[in-house]
Amino acid sequence: MKILVTGGAGFIGSAVIRHIIRDTQDTVINLDKLTYAGNLESLAEVSDSERYHFEHV
Repeated sequence: MKILVTGGAGFIGSAVIRHIIRDTQDTVINLDKLTYAGNLESLAEVSDSERYHFEHV
C-alpha cells in the first residue's frame, strides 16, 4: 500500500512516517512545505529507505 502523509517533516508526521517504515511494508510519500515547523533531520533514519519518498511543495 502507498500512504500519503502531509506535513511529514513536522513532529507528529515524522513520528508516523518512522512508525510506518519501521513496522510495516508500506510505502510512504511525504508531502511537506517545509515551513518553520518542518525538520527533515527527524527523518534521517528513514531517508535512505526505498519505501520513503519526499516531495517539497
